[in-house]
Amino acid sequence: MKNIFNSLNNIVERIPRWVILIVVVFSLAAIPGTILLKTDSSLNPLVSPNSTVSKDTQRYQAKFGNDPITVILSGHLQDIFSTSNLAQLNIFEQGFPANHECDIISPVTILNQAIKQAVQTQQNLQTQIVQAQQEAAQAAKQQAAAADLGPAEQEKAAEQAQAQVLQKFQSTIDQLNQMGEPSLDNPKFVAAVLYNQDGSINSSLTSLIPDQEHALIVVTPAGNLGAGDSLKISHDVENYFNTNKLQNVTTTAAGFTLVTEAISSSMKSNLLILLGLAVVVMVVVLFALFRIRWRLLSLLMVGIGALWTFGFMGYISIPITMATMAVLPVLIGLGIDYPIQFHNRYQEEIARSNSVPQAVTNSFLKMAPAVGIALLATAIGFGTLYVSSVPMIRDFGIILVVGVVLCYLIALFLLYSVVFLGDKRVAVAKLGQVSTMAGNRIERMLSKIAGYTLKYPLAICLIALVLGVGGGIVDHWLPVNTDFTKLIPQNMTALRNTQNLNSLLGIGGQIKFMVEADDVTSQAVLTQLKSFEENEIALYPELLTASSPATLISSSAGGSIPFQPQIDQILTNSPAPLLKQSISSDKKMATLSFGINNIPLDKTHDLISRIEQDGQKLDSIHVAPVGTMALSTAMIDSVIGSRFLMDGLCLGAIFIILLLVYRRFIRSLFIIICIGIVIGWSSLTMFIFGIPLNPLTAVLGVITTAIGTEFMVLLASRYEEEKSKGELPRKAMLTAVSKMGRAIVTTGITTLGGFGVLIASNFVVIRDFGIATVIGIFLCLVSTIIVMPPLMVWWDERRAVRQALKIKSGS
Repeated sequence: MKNIFNSLNNIVERIPRWVILIVVVFSLAAIPGTILLKTDSSLNPLVSPNSTVSKDTQRYQAKFGNDPITVILSGHLQDIFSTSNLAQLNIFEQGFPANHECDIISPVTILNQAIKQAVQTQQNLQTQIVQAQQEAAQAAKQQAAAADLGPAEQEKAAEQAQAQVLQKFQSTIDQLNQMGEPSLDNPKFVAAVLYNQDGSINSSLTSLIPDQEHALIVVTPAGNLGAGDSLKISHDVENYFNTNKLQNVTTTAAGFTLVTEAISSSMKSNLLILLGLAVVVMVVVLFALFRIRWRLLSLLMVGIGALWTFGFMGYISIPITMATMAVLPVLIGLGIDYPIQFHNRYQEEIARSNSVPQAVTNSFLKMAPAVGIALLATAIGFGTLYVSSVPMIRDFGIILVVGVVLCYLIALFLLYSVVFLGDKRVAVAKLGQVSTMAGNRIERMLSKIAGYTLKYPLAICLIALVLGVGGGIVDHWLPVNTDFTKLIPQNMTALRNTQNLNSLLGIGGQIKFMVEADDVTSQAVLTQLKSFEENEIALYPELLTASSPATLISSSAGGSIPFQPQIDQILTNSPAPLLKQSISSDKKMATLSFGINNIPLDKTHDLISRIEQDGQKLDSIHVAPVGTMALSTAMIDSVIGSRFLMDGLCLGAIFIILLLVYRRFIRSLFIIICIGIVIGWSSLTMFIFGIPLNPLTAVLGVITTAIGTEFMVLLASRYEEEKSKGELPRKAMLTAVSKMGRAIVTTGITTLGGFGVLIASNFVVIRDFGIATVIGIFLCLVSTIIVMPPLMVWWDERRAVRQALKIKSGS
């Protein structure tokens, strides 16, 4: 291993200019990759595509279309349904689908269907009257002939019979005449369809006319369309009503597709803001704490590492999501650790070396292996994120692994090459003087802290353990937030429009289920389905409304499921777009949706689970949750289910790595114990400050484990280095904490700054992650500087006493 690092050091000393040139070339090559980066603001990165709910949702959408776009018409109903506006709405409904793969359901749909039925009714009535008159006239003639009446009397009897038949139908004719011609141009006919006699809205239209000042148009893109095509339909709908404005009516488009687009746009601007803040914070921290020559060189190193990382993301098509968006400031905070560690040790060596090459060599050979071990542990820790079932968390882990490795390599070769070329013409005495002045203040402070903590090892460890165990207990009480709509910026217009739509419908949201049977239109299935809906609403007060083919049929048949011929007749007379959105063409799949109260997502998760379990009791009917709400609640299982597994795997993998590298069980165990304590502390602080678990804060254990391991490995390595010089444990630890601690504190604060800028994000998921990780990293520093040193010194001194006693007893 030593020969390998000697060879790597020779590269820096012999061809530093070539190293710089290679870095420049790779940086230029990374730029096109960053241009290829795309955002993914859908639910796809949040739920595994292999999960049952994802597969069911895909099958469901293939039959019934993607997430709908709802146009909210706001105004007085007499204005919304004025003759001119109805004409415009009818043009939209008839013409828009001709150029777009979508279906439209609106009050105009119901009106057009009513017009067809009215025309058909008039034709049927006319045919019925004519047939009845013919039969009555013929019967009258036969009776007159039987009475030996002449032809004139027979004709007169026939006319009287026809008049009597017409009189029987007169009330129906008067009603039809009173309504006038079945047409959208006829206000009387329109009012007769829309309203009951008491002026209330027809019950069959309440889902499309929620109150006296709003009406809804539901546009559903075809299920085979991609996100881009669905988004284009959304924009075309908006553009249509912006161009063809309705009189005295305002239009607002709402839908999940528009929300995801707003998220995507916000991601890009948010990323730039976070980048700018991260750079400013790094500059301030480096100027304040890292008072050495080339103090901003570390920032350049990590900037190049970030460029390479995001270029890599673009080339292998990993999208920017709510998780990978956090990679940039996180990577800046983590990646700057390596150049600071290398640069700090170089400054320390320059104070006691005869030349710059000697200082570079000493620093390189002592720090490259130690930081390499820390890097390995960090990479292994982040690698365990791949066991998560949440796709964006797996991407987050992959990118962090790639990013920290690239930052290490760049810092190792580029930083040493730059300082080698930049300092070799400066007097070593001058460089050493600057280095000594830069480090004294922080080193004295850390030495005092270490001197105090080393006096009370058992008390400090006991307090740390108690708090850690307390954190493990309250961890089970942490709130959970995986509601997609609550993880994004709350001030987005698209989100507010969707919330307003739910408010109009009088619900907090909608949960959807896919119903499958041999024939979902059969009387047996519809009867079971209707009973199931009623029982669920009676059983769970959170359910407000239900909608399915059973409600469609029963509302048209007086509240019950009729016999099969009448069912078929109702389906035949129902608007085709309405049927298409509730029953598949092969009649093997149907929709079932419940409007629910505005309840927390964890309660929604439980509600969906209970309804699904109740659905298993149905005979020959399969009920499965689908749609946006089902996908959102599925994240609860993904977040909670794999969280402890990831933490356990991370700790176990790092312990094995440390054991293989150091071959010292107790030393490796102490590091893992100190990290485990930090995980408990983090849970305790999250509970105290009310920070919920979300897809990002759920990986806090892995993040703190990876970062804490790095801090502790570096400090432990310096401790062992000092002991190898013959120093006693207490003196060796004081030196390690003061010398290596300066770099650890500096990197810790820069890492805090990198994560801290996440708090400025308007994405709730990232802001909470920023708060949680800032706390976690601070606790890592506390455990590294205060808890681990007295624990290690206490053990080594105790072991030294035992060995002395053995030697004494042996003599």
